[in-house]
Amino acid sequence: MIPLIAMSGNAQASDLGSILGGGSDQFKKALPGQPIRLPADHGAHPDYRSEWWYLTGNLQDDQGRDYGLQWTLFRQGIEQTVKSENPWLSPQLWLAQFAITDLARGTHRQDERTSRQGPGLAGASGGQYWLKEWVLASEGEPLFPATLKVQSKMGELNLRVSAAKPVVLQGKEGYSEKSPGNASFYYSYPRLTLSGTLTLEGETRNVTGQGWFDHEWSSSVLAQWQSGWDWFSLQFEDGRELMLFRLRTKAGRTEPENRYGILIERDGSSRLLAPESIVLTPGKTWRSPKGQDYPVEWQLKAGDLKLVIQARQPNQAMTGRFDYWEGAVTVGGDAQGLGYLEMTGY
Repeated sequence: MIPLIAMSGNAQASDLGSILGGGSDQFKKALPGQPIRLPADHGAHPDYRSEWWYLTGNLQDDQGRDYGLQWTLFRQGIEQTVKSENPWLSPQLWLAQFAITDLARGTHRQDERTSRQGPGLAGASGGQYWLKEWVLASEGEPLFPATLKVQSKMGELNLRVSAAKPVVLQGKEGYSEKSPGNASFYYSYPRLTLSGTLTLEGETRNVTGQGWFDHEWSSSVLAQWQSGWDWFSLQFEDGRELMLFRLRTKAGRTEPENRYGILIERDGSSRLLAPESIVLTPGKTWRSPKGQDYPVEWQLKAGDLKLVIQARQPNQAMTGRFDYWEGAVTVGGDAQGLGYLEMTGY
């Protein structure tokens, strides 16, 4: 669910609210009653300010070593006072991020690239989602199956990605309200089958696993009184999935937290959870290299489920153009499984 922050030439972390709290009227706002139409809406929506395509997964190689995977493509529209047909002046900035957590070695490697849209440098159309040579490419009209290829300074990834379950429209038929007047269009593929190769330090390993895919677009997400969020995508061994998030209210404000949860059954059907049935209790924290204290253990109540969520390793902070924690987790309690956790605004 991570949105785009600033992508200026300075690689400094940016404040969430400065870019997600709204902007000029030049960009459309996500409004209810506008249906998501697939496959057309897999592509970019440049009339909206921010957009992201997001794939995470838990992988294992043929020697039993475990890895966490994150690949994300971001698009950010910039205000344009004078329109131009020059492709180099396209008012779209792009950023791609790639991270591999090597759980056997306790390392977390990350890389990122930025680009203007330019003539073919980056984009999301025609079944291709790319920034230069980092590409998610559909094999047909549907988004999946697809191939994900990344060549990075830290290693290479070549995966085939298939959807084991159908798409899920989040919120109200794809309209996901974050606070009054702030929303996104949002859909997920809650269980992907991943297989291919991962090359680290010159060693190529055959890997398989399961993943999660999100696509969101919006022009305003956070209200001025919201500080950030905690987002969980959990895949249970019994074939169900749980996605939930809370948008935290800033200290001293009286507005209630926004909580959302959806439980996806084995057959792909889903049901929304009552917000009041969602309780997240953070536990042990880990301090990142930049000083943020991220909770890496959670007690989670969602409907009739009581779960314990733990980071597969604490060191999974992202520290590039913007700071957040994005990492692989284990699930225990009333259900067993694996997943991903994202924390922003700490």
